[in-house]
Amino acid sequence: MKKTRIAVFVLILVLALIFLFPLYIAVLMSVKTAKQTFDSFYALPSSLDFSNYLHAWQTSKFPVAISNSLIITGLSVVLIVLVSALAGYSIARRNKPFYNIIFLLFLSGMMIPFQVTMLPLYKLGKTLHMLNTHWGIILIYGGFGIQMGVLFYTAFIKQISREIEEAATIDGCSTPGIFFRVILPLLKPVTATVVVLNALYIWNDFLLPLLYLQDNQYRTIPLQQYFFFGQYSSDLNLAFAYAVMGMIPVIVFFLLMQKFIIKGIAAGAVKG
Repeated sequence: MKKTRIAVFVLILVLALIFLFPLYIAVLMSVKTAKQTFDSFYALPSSLDFSNYLHAWQTSKFPVAISNSLIITGLSVVLIVLVSALAGYSIARRNKPFYNIIFLLFLSGMMIPFQVTMLPLYKLGKTLHMLNTHWGIILIYGGFGIQMGVLFYTAFIKQISREIEEAATIDGCSTPGIFFRVILPLLKPVTATVVVLNALYIWNDFLLPLLYLQDNQYRTIPLQQYFFFGQYSSDLNLAFAYAVMGMIPVIVFFLLMQKFIIKGIAAGAVKG
C-alpha cells in the first residue's frame, strides 16, 4: 500500500512538472534579456530584467485589451448565470412535456460543434451589425454557455427540497421572490462552478474574437497577443512578457474561486 502511494505521488509530481514547464519557460523568458537568452535558453538569469513588462505594456495596448476581456467575460458570465438559473428552475420544478422538450433542446445545442455554426454566426453578425461590438460577442458567448449552465442548474435544483418553497409560499412570497430570495442563495456551489468554467473559457478563447472583433479597440487579450507575437516574433522576451501579463488575471481568478469549486463538489457529493 505504501509503495502504491509513493508511485501515485511520483506520477502526480511528474505530471505537474510537465504541465508547469511551459509556464516556467514563459516566466523565465520574460525576465531575461536577449543576450541572456542567447547565452543559455533554459538557465536562470544572473539578474532579473523587468523592462520587458514595461515595454510590452506601452507597445501592446494591453490596458485596452484587458478592459475588453473584462467587459466581455464579466457580462457574458452574468448573462449565462441569470438565464441558466431561471431556465433550470423552471425546468426542474415543472414536470411537463413542454419543459422536457425545452431541456432536450438545450442539451442538443451542446452536441453541435462551434465550427459548424461559425460561418452562419459570422453572416448573422454582419447582417445585424454585431461585428466589432461588445454586445454582439456577449450574446454569442451567452448562447453557448447557457446550454451547459441549464444542465448544471436543473440537476442541482432537482435535489433541493420543495418544502422550502412551500414554506415561503405560505409566508406570502411570490414565485420571483422564492427564486431570488430562497433558491438563488442555495445555488452558490453550482453557480461558482458555472462561473469558473465559462470565465476561463471566454477569457482564453481566440477563435470567436478573431471572427467578430477585427477592430483594434475591441481586441481581447488572446487576440491582441496573437498580433503582438506576430509583430515581435524576433523579440521572444518581449512577447513572453505580454503572455505572462495575460495569464496573471486568470490565474488570480482561479485561485480566488478554487475554494468555491471545492465546496460545490463537496455539496454535490453529500446532497440527497
